[in-house]
Amino acid sequence: MQMQPKRLQQDVKTRWNSTYLMIQSLLEQKRVLGAYIADSDLPSTLTVNQWALLEKTSIVLAPFEELTRKVSSATASTADVIPAVTVLKRILAKEGDADTGIKTMKKTLLEAVNRRFDSVEDEPLYALATLLDPRYKDRYFTSAQSAMSAKDALTGELEDLRSSTAGASEAAEPQEKAPRVEAAAAAPSKSSFMQEFDQIAEECEDPSAASS
Repeated sequence: MQMQPKRLQQDVKTRWNSTYLMIQSLLEQKRVLGAYIADSDLPSTLTVNQWALLEKTSIVLAPFEELTRKVSSATASTADVIPAVTVLKRILAKEGDADTGIKTMKKTLLEAVNRRFDSVEDEPLYALATLLDPRYKDRYFTSAQSAMSAKDALTGELEDLRSSTAGASEAAEPQEKAPRVEAAAAAPSKSSFMQEFDQIAEECEDPSAASS
């Protein structure tokens, strides 16, 4: 069939995203597998409905794989945690006609994410880092109370800093300005994960967008 030979992936309990990678490898080789099945007497094969469920499952798991790569990159920071979790929750909470057959899975995944990251917005390290990052600010807090607490904590930190530096010499040499980090060029097409980031930012700029 003039296709590049490729080994199918296995699902491994101790390997992150291995279920997603296994499903992806099956979907990529669907045509080849179909031809092999037609020429072989196999005891069981995947039905049309099962192939459709695999495709839907792949779409649901894709943001987890993208999130893993995002927080594992060399440029990842503490500020990325709260926004990434917020986006993941919104994606899983969305319902549509295409969710037939995977609603229970999405609900279970959402419950697991909520349970594991229940208090992440109340952790000072993550909250302050997110608030100080110009990309995020207070846009990605799901709780107004958590955002307000983060702002109060930041105000307290600034007051402590001002008090501790009040006696510093005015003749101190100015520090060299840190070089500006240029944003990476936007990709031609964005994934559902990155599209949700943009959607949240737009809703903060224009509240009417949240109901559209």
